[in-house]
Amino acid sequence: MKKISSALLLIVTLSCLATIIVNYYTIKVLSASRAYINGESQYSKGQKEASALLISYIYSGNETEYNSFLKAISIPIGDRHAREALSAPVISTKAAKAGFLQAHNHPDDIGNMIWLFRNFSHLGMFKKAVTIWEQGDVMVEQLHQTGLNAHALITSQNVSHTQKDQLISAINGISAQLTIKQQAFSDTLGIISRQINFWVFLVNVIVTLFIIGNIIVFVWVTFRSMQLAQNKIIEQNNNLQALNTDLDKVIYNVSHDLRSPLNSLTGLISLIDNEKNLDEIKVYTALMLESVNKQGKFINDILQSVKNKQAVIKPACDLNQVIEDVVAQNNYSNNGRKLRYYRDVVVKNVNCDALKLKIVLNNLVSNAIKYSDLGKNESWIKIKAYRNEADCVIEVEDNGIGIKGDDKEHIFDKFFAAHQSQDSTGIGLYLTKDAVQQMHGTINVNSEYGIGTKFIINIPCFTGSN
Repeated sequence: MKKISSALLLIVTLSCLATIIVNYYTIKVLSASRAYINGESQYSKGQKEASALLISYIYSGNETEYNSFLKAISIPIGDRHAREALSAPVISTKAAKAGFLQAHNHPDDIGNMIWLFRNFSHLGMFKKAVTIWEQGDVMVEQLHQTGLNAHALITSQNVSHTQKDQLISAINGISAQLTIKQQAFSDTLGIISRQINFWVFLVNVIVTLFIIGNIIVFVWVTFRSMQLAQNKIIEQNNNLQALNTDLDKVIYNVSHDLRSPLNSLTGLISLIDNEKNLDEIKVYTALMLESVNKQGKFINDILQSVKNKQAVIKPACDLNQVIEDVVAQNNYSNNGRKLRYYRDVVVKNVNCDALKLKIVLNNLVSNAIKYSDLGKNESWIKIKAYRNEADCVIEVEDNGIGIKGDDKEHIFDKFFAAHQSQDSTGIGLYLTKDAVQQMHGTINVNSEYGIGTKFIINIPCFTGSN
């Protein structure tokens, strides 16, 4: 984003700079063109005044009128001197300035006039204007020479009426041709000015659209970056919330599932207290060590699962091994009183996360032990696994105290305890259902109070062999 913003800012800056430069030189060209048009006006005025004074002098012979003729004709002659100085192989700026001043051009305009001539006199329409100017200067010189000849004849007092008429006719002819050239010169400069205006307008429109386009792109990129940043922040927040939720579940799982091995250890300790045979005590302590090791591995697996959240989970687990680990973990949890386990497992591989399945079965088995009916002669848990048309079905059934009818629809709610007990946190079945749903499965319960409870889990089967 920073690089794109810098690039767009540079483009806009250069575009604005280009616009400033184009407009600066446009104003310079137009100012010089205006000065030439104004100079042409002085040129035309001086030539016409010189023609009129010369004709009057021819009729009157008044020397004052002749001197006025010379003064008037010096104006277009000054323009010719400026043109010749600028057209020379070695340009004389000083001579050009003197010529333009003699032609009554404004001093502030002369710099632009010289610049325009030096840079554009060989190009297009301005070259045509210079050619017309040069042709007009030839006629001005003819008018000047006519005036000198007329002065020589009148001074010699040897001039006839016919000669005077011829001189006046020549003056009028030159003046008429000069008027045509002056008009052509003005028209050419007008065309140049209009063309410059058009092209400058077009350039300004293009540059303006280019700048607007870049600004739009910059705004879009900025908005897009802000949107992406916002989405990233939302995604990060969602990930953090999900992580916090996972950590909560880890804490709940660890704290909840620690009860099973602790209960097993408590049961084994009770057996040790009542046992006098040292060899049997060693057996019990070995079982205690085995239970502690299994629980250590279980906790480590949970922590590793959180740490490797993005890791790919193997799409199959050994159901028999999971069941054996769960049974071993809970075997002595019932205050040392052994439960009878029945297994009917015809499905070996299940398409799920072994850790999550272990959490599910551990919660169901530990609950079955916790709520076993001590009034019955035997407490048992049946674990059955088979395959139906679509899923693998795992059933965990016990002959415990069962669940009351009103409590069935709430047992999977967070912090709901069907049987008020100091040992119940109301979190076990909530975590169980969550783990089943993460494995894309479902869990249901059938229970009759005083008879027992059966949990039925449906999860996708492994596509490989069973």
